[in-house]
Amino acid sequence: MRCLLPLLAFVTAFAADAPTPLRVFIRCGPKTHGPGDHDHPAFARDWQPLLTAAGMKVSVGDADEKGVQTFPSDDQLAQTDVLVIHRQGGGDFKPDEKARVAKFAARGGSFVVIHAGAVAGNAASADFYKDLVGGSWRQKVTKWREGPMELAFVDKAHGISKGVADFAMKDEIYYDMDLRDDIHALATSVTPKKGEKPDIQTQLWTYEKAGAQRAFVFIPGHTYANFSRVDVKLLLLRGIAWAGRRADVSEFDRWAQAK
Repeated sequence: MRCLLPLLAFVTAFAADAPTPLRVFIRCGPKTHGPGDHDHPAFARDWQPLLTAAGMKVSVGDADEKGVQTFPSDDQLAQTDVLVIHRQGGGDFKPDEKARVAKFAARGGSFVVIHAGAVAGNAASADFYKDLVGGSWRQKVTKWREGPMELAFVDKAHGISKGVADFAMKDEIYYDMDLRDDIHALATSVTPKKGEKPDIQTQLWTYEKAGAQRAFVFIPGHTYANFSRVDVKLLLLRGIAWAGRRADVSEFDRWAQAK
């Protein structure tokens, strides 16, 4: 028994020092485009086990036969640190959903928004979403370009982007989005807009409201195969960690190599 006491003390001390698991809710929806694009169900299917293996507690909302998820309840959001939004029209909320998500943000709940998750369907939704995550698609203003694109990192020292080289891939950019002045740009891309100089606009950013939410927004994500890229996985894993206020945003880096 005496021999076990030091071991028990060590185990107890280790358990006390172990960080609390990050609690993540993945908000997805039906597949909305052709083969290989906007495959939101595949993201939920593949990323729930990936994040779970990394040590997070991950929930995915129940879905009907069309893949439409039930919006998380107040109780579910109370047990969530980071809400990952990867679905068509991620900025569209019913009145009760809007109230829930506003309450979640006010108490410090945070967001990771991917691709069409940054789209809002009307002016009122875009206004709310812009304030919530730092920017929104604006109907009849924002445009898209699908095809070859390149991400150029403008902040190479931030924990999310540190050590990630500029890279190209076939995906989709959004441009002429309605962005707040106080977002922090991490990466940009050249748009099709003509001018004397190339038009370059933000595609990855962070946003933080004092005393409330954080948000990491990743505009690519149209082409599902790109979620298997190590650099894309690294950025999303770090973005989740940053949004979740982890002391070390590189905590989950090794899982970017997972198959």
